[in-house]
Amino acid sequence: MLITLLGIEDNPLAIFLVLTTGGLLAYFLISGLSYLLFFLLGRRRFHPDYLPDARENRTARFWGSISILGNAALTMPFHWLLSHGYGQLYWDIDDYGWPWLIASFVLYMVITETMIYWTHRALHSDLLYHRLHKYHHQFRVTTPWVSTAFHPLDSFAQAFPHHLCAFLFPVHAVMYLMMVGLVTFWAVVIHDRVSWLRWKLINYTGHHTLHHWYYRYNFGQFTTIWDRIGGTYKDPERVYEDIPPGVVVRWQDGPGKLAGELAPAPVD
Repeated sequence: MLITLLGIEDNPLAIFLVLTTGGLLAYFLISGLSYLLFFLLGRRRFHPDYLPDARENRTARFWGSISILGNAALTMPFHWLLSHGYGQLYWDIDDYGWPWLIASFVLYMVITETMIYWTHRALHSDLLYHRLHKYHHQFRVTTPWVSTAFHPLDSFAQAFPHHLCAFLFPVHAVMYLMMVGLVTFWAVVIHDRVSWLRWKLINYTGHHTLHHWYYRYNFGQFTTIWDRIGGTYKDPERVYEDIPPGVVVRWQDGPGKLAGELAPAPVD
């Protein structure tokens, strides 16, 4: 895949180096920009109660970098196989037509949303949480640096469904690349604790902020559909008295306001 797109040398080491370099650049650029805008320059408006913790930020960046390195190693075989024709990626829409492009996107979303939800729930089980997922949840109140701060096996397990789809059915190469790229961007967005989008079908930032606070809710990837089906949905628009002010923040509420404070709801 990367061989075709970038014209790089056709060997595993070259693919690994490109994945590592691209992953680190994307992580530090997107997470760094988000941290600068919302936690430094815009701190007074978005996170007035935030106290920078240099040690915690270093820990998050360390695990973020380790995660990217591990994922590059684990993802490299998939890209090598795809570039050698073992998957079902295609480049020309005319090969399957627009109806299939739309249908394949829906199928892609159904598969990834389902697999990632149940994988994420499994990572919260007694068997896997303390071995893998605890490294991500050591950060109860998140910043953009936490977006990629995972044990490599943890983050790869949650990314695996995206790569799997490229082998299960015909997937347009650009759609595959866009979805994999969106995962990286989305990971930053849902950890910055600023909810610009508040459509509750979407697993937006407020949902994931509650996930880090309570651990047992809002396991979804891009949507909340499986959380609603599985009984793990928790509404970020309600007031929860055990959450300190400033943890769940919406730009619409102004500095330091709890999500839902402007329209109080019964305490859950």
